[in-house]
Amino acid sequence: MIYKAFVKGLDPHIEEEVILEIEGIEFTGFSSVCPYEIEVGKKYPVLVGFTILDELVIRENKEKTKELDRIGLGYQYYIRGILLEDSIDAGIVLTDEDEYFSEYPHLIGKNVEMKVDRISIEFLREGV
Repeated sequence: MIYKAFVKGLDPHIEEEVILEIEGIEFTGFSSVCPYEIEVGKKYPVLVGFTILDELVIRENKEKTKELDRIGLGYQYYIRGILLEDSIDAGIVLTDEDEYFSEYPHLIGKNVEMKVDRISIEFLREGV
């Protein structure tokens, strides 16, 4: 899903790090694709995904929460929401570009929790 993301912050030392707000949800992510220079205080079209460096574990979550919950001061997050076939709805929809969710058909449509190493951001060209 394409969102208009408001850039709240950029890290002067880590070029890919960006703090965004989308539909009232603020989070820190990594801009995996950025075909132009971005500025704090402006909105840009983005796709939001996630990166798993080791192994993805998804478990059913009995609580009906939708959230991005940062783990400490690092880049890892717990993502809680409803698992869809190729995305997870955690208040904002994060796409599953690597088809991890195909291994969890029994959890589709259910509330789940998963831990990711970072949230990935793809900045899109205007008009996409």
